[in-house]
Amino acid sequence: MFTVMVEILCPHCEEEIELDDDAFGEFECPHCENGFEWGEEPKKKVKAKSDSEPMSGIVALSHALHGAGALMLIIGLFVSWITIGGFLEITPFGMRFSLFGYGESVGWFTILGEGEGSILAITGILFMILTIVAVISQIIHVAFRVMIHMVDSDSLEISMEMAYRAYHYRWHTSLIPLVCAGLGYILIMIGILTLLAGEGGFPWPNFFTIALIGILGGQFYMINQELRNE
Repeated sequence: MFTVMVEILCPHCEEEIELDDDAFGEFECPHCENGFEWGEEPKKKVKAKSDSEPMSGIVALSHALHGAGALMLIIGLFVSWITIGGFLEITPFGMRFSLFGYGESVGWFTILGEGEGSILAITGILFMILTIVAVISQIIHVAFRVMIHMVDSDSLEISMEMAYRAYHYRWHTSLIPLVCAGLGYILIMIGILTLLAGEGGFPWPNFFTIALIGILGGQFYMINQELRNE
């Protein structure tokens, strides 16, 4: 920034006086020492409201689904995804047995290398890893959403590189949780069916699992609708 000076004539003695080009108010002539007024007070700039349009229904629903997906995935780290025969529950970190009031939990690494249980342990470990990746990706996506919303509302300033990542990788970080959760479920089902060989009951998915996959599928559909409308 630099200052531009203008020359004006004193209205009393008509001598030249230098003032800033944006100066306004009452001044005193250095020659005749008489006072005079000069300039006009600049009008305050009113920020355009075009950048603060109401959130569309698609964006609001997408926000809600991605937030719900993040919450359910975090909960999914600790709850049962599959139930077998009413006494065996499968979680991302292992199995829980519950029979006649007695319960016990077994981790995937515990049964790794124990004969026929090795296949189940391997698929269980992959299920665990995929679930963790899904949680991390979902959290990153939600962080991107918060970041973009704050930037659009002028509440946050970020670098161009970070802004590019937040906008560009929204689609990827919305798809990854759906793929990882779905693939993890399929893998653990294969491991269970291989071990049981039709005995002990069919491994039915819990309502939580069905709801989770549904929400993750819904959020991916909504992110595509968002990008299509941008």
